[in-house]
Amino acid sequence: MTPSGKSLGQHFLIDRGAVRRIVDALALHPGEPVLEIGPGKGALTRELVRAAGRIAAVEIDPMLASRLRRQFDADRLLLFEQDVLRLDPAAVLEALGTGDDAHLVLAGNLPYRISKPVAQMVIRHRRRIDRAILMFQREVARRMTAAPGGRDYGPLSVLLALTFRIETLFDLPPRAFSPRPRVVSTVTLWRERDDRPLTGEHERRVRTVLAACFARRRRTLRNNLRAVFGEEQHAERVLAAAGIDGGLRAEALPPEGFLRLAALWEEAPLL
Repeated sequence: MTPSGKSLGQHFLIDRGAVRRIVDALALHPGEPVLEIGPGKGALTRELVRAAGRIAAVEIDPMLASRLRRQFDADRLLLFEQDVLRLDPAAVLEALGTGDDAHLVLAGNLPYRISKPVAQMVIRHRRRIDRAILMFQREVARRMTAAPGGRDYGPLSVLLALTFRIETLFDLPPRAFSPRPRVVSTVTLWRERDDRPLTGEHERRVRTVLAACFARRRRTLRNNLRAVFGEEQHAERVLAAAGIDGGLRAEALPPEGFLRLAALWEEAPLL
C-alpha cells in the first residue's frame, strides 16, 4: 500500500499568513541554497521558490512527490523522493551546484512523529546548515528550548542549547492545517552558535554523559554517576573536578556543566 500524507502523520499548512511570516523570518537571498523538509502540497514551497529562485525539497510520499513535479519545473524545484533522515545535506548542496563553503537553509512543517529524529539530524549536520525554520508540536518545542530547572529540560534540550540558538517565533492553531491536528504547533528559528562550544570530537562524550546523568531523573548526579563508575568516591572525584554539586539532579545542571563532565569523562578512571 502506498503511503499517504495522512498515514505519514502530515498536516498540511494552509494558513497563507503563516507562510508569509515563515518566509519573511528566513530572509532569503536569491540563489541561497534552501532545503524544504516535507513540502506536502507545496503551499510553503511556492513562496520559498519565489524568494530563492530555486530550492531543493525532500518528500517521502510518492503521490505528493508526483503532484509537486506537476506543479514545479525541475529548474525551480530539485526534488528528493526519500526519507529525510537518510539525506545528506552535502549531497543536496552538491546537487544544487553550490560551492564547497555553502550552507543550507532549512524549512519544514515536520510530521510530528519524526520531530526529534530530525532535530538530531540537524545537530549532526550543523556544520552544513546556516539557519532553519522548523515547526513542531508545541510541547515538543518547549522541550527543545527548555532551560534548566524544569521537567521539560532533558538531553535534547542540552544538545540543542550547545549547538543552536533557537527562537520561538509564533504558535499556530489547528485550523492553520489540513487535516486539523489535535495540538497547537510552534514555529521556531534556529541559528548555529557562533562560539561552537560542542565540537565534533566532544559530541560522543557529551551524549554519553547525558545518558548517564539522565538515566534516572529522580536521582542525584552523584547517584547516577555512582551507577556508572561503581563507587561513590569515584563519582565524587569526577564531580569535584568539574566543579559540580553532586546533590543536584541532572535537570538542574546547565549545558556548560555537562561539557565540563564530558571533558573529564575519558580521564575519570584515573582521577
